[in-house]
This record gives sequence, C-alpha cells and structure tokens, in this order.
Amino acid sequence: MASKVDLAVASTPGLVSILIPCCGMLEYTKLCIPSVLRHSRPPFELIFLDVGSLDGTAEFLAGLQMGLTGQGIRVHIERTPTDLGLRDACQRAIGKTFGDFVVLLNNDCVVTPNWLNQLVGLSNFAQGIGLVGPMSNMAAPPQLVEPVAYRSSADPGLGIADFGAPTDRDGMLDIAAVERFAASHHKELQGNWMYAERLGGFCLLVKRAVLDKIGPAINEWSDLSLFDSDILSSKAQQAGFSLAVCRDLFVHHFGTRTFAHASTKATE
Repeated sequence: MASKVDLAVASTPGLVSILIPCCGMLEYTKLCIPSVLRHSRPPFELIFLDVGSLDGTAEFLAGLQMGLTGQGIRVHIERTPTDLGLRDACQRAIGKTFGDFVVLLNNDCVVTPNWLNQLVGLSNFAQGIGLVGPMSNMAAPPQLVEPVAYRSSADPGLGIADFGAPTDRDGMLDIAAVERFAASHHKELQGNWMYAERLGGFCLLVKRAVLDKIGPAINEWSDLSLFDSDILSSKAQQAGFSLAVCRDLFVHHFGTRTFAHASTKATE
C-alpha cells in the first residue's frame, strides 16, 4: 500500500556512512563516485570495500581519499586481496562506519539529486522503519521502474576527468538524461512511499539501530555478510523493523556488475 509524506520536512542532518564495495569494475566506480559527490548532502563519509581489485581501483581510491580528506570528507578504504577474506573485510568495513545511517551502495549505481535526503527522510518518518530503498531501472518489484526514457550500455570505456562530471564518450550512460528522468519521476510521484517485504541491496539505507540489534549475528549470514540483502531484509523484520520503498526516488543501476568478479553471490 502506497502512502505520501513530505520527506524534506522529515529529514534530519545525521551523519550518513556510504559503504561502497568495489570488486574491480573501475569504469563503474568512476561513474558512481562523481554522482555521489555531486548529489550527497553533508555530513557524509565514504567507506570503500576493495575486494582484490587489479584494474587501478586501489590507486584511484587512494587518490580520492587524499583529495577528499583535504576537503574535510572522511574516506576509509578496507581492502582484502581475494574474495576469500570478504566476510572479515565486511566486518572491518562496517566497524569503520560512524553514521547514524549506513547506505550500502553498489559501485555500478549512479545516484540522483537529493537521494540522501529522500532516503533519510523516509527512514525518519516512522520510528519502526529500519531499511529504505529507492526505485530503479534494474531491480526486483516493487522497486522496478520500466521503461526508462534514457539509454545505457554495459560496455566499459566511458571517460571521466578527475572527480568531475563524467563524459559520455562511448555511450555507456547519458547521465543528463538519467537526471532528467529522475526529476520527472520525482515530480510525478512526489511524496509517495510504500512498505515492502524485501529490498534490493544495490542502494539500501540501514538505520544504525538495525545494525546495533542484529549486528552480532552478521558473521553467521553468508560470505557477503551485510551485502546479502535477502537475509538483511529478513533479519531486520525479525528484529521488529519495517522496510520501505521511496517511490519518488530513482537511482540508476547497471546491474550484476559490482560482484561480477567475485565467486560469491551477487546482491542484485
């Protein structure tokens, strides 16, 4: 059942820890990060989980960390040489988050304006809401939006200059079109949200209260630990929390890219 709420009023300025796993796929990370930096309201911190990347991801993240630290944005990088250490690395990464909210964000996502305000606002609207997710072009119902009025490709090669605006050199994604679509989507469904039984892990806000309550059991979940959104959704509900979909928020998701090089289950 869908409802409406003024999320701008409900939102609060609590610290958000944005946790981004990177299993290679640097070309997607180079799309994701600029969108996060452009569209995230402060205060936020970035926590990266680098799983054995050999494509320049480690060097890119190190440069990003140096640049953003100078701008007052905390960046932490947790690295494991292979996916065999993924469970422990997940635990270390989540242990480095200090936010009132933790957002799990796949590196094959491109976020849109006001995404954090929307997610945080809905999570604060009702005390019982513990997990919140957006709508997307690549998600299971009820988070799926189709068709979308823009083009995208799974082919790599899109260039990016430093940490600025991406170029569309090889037609990987028309970001301007994504943002226009997201704005139109928001206008059409402004204030709409609904409860859900399960949320996708591609972009998922988790209240700190949820982690505090179910955290001790995380090691028992799976190799992907916190990133197994099926189990996370179930554990949160068992702990008495509700799941909600922010129906007027659209986030682009390439899909099946983040953990494509890992031998473990993907979160899509």
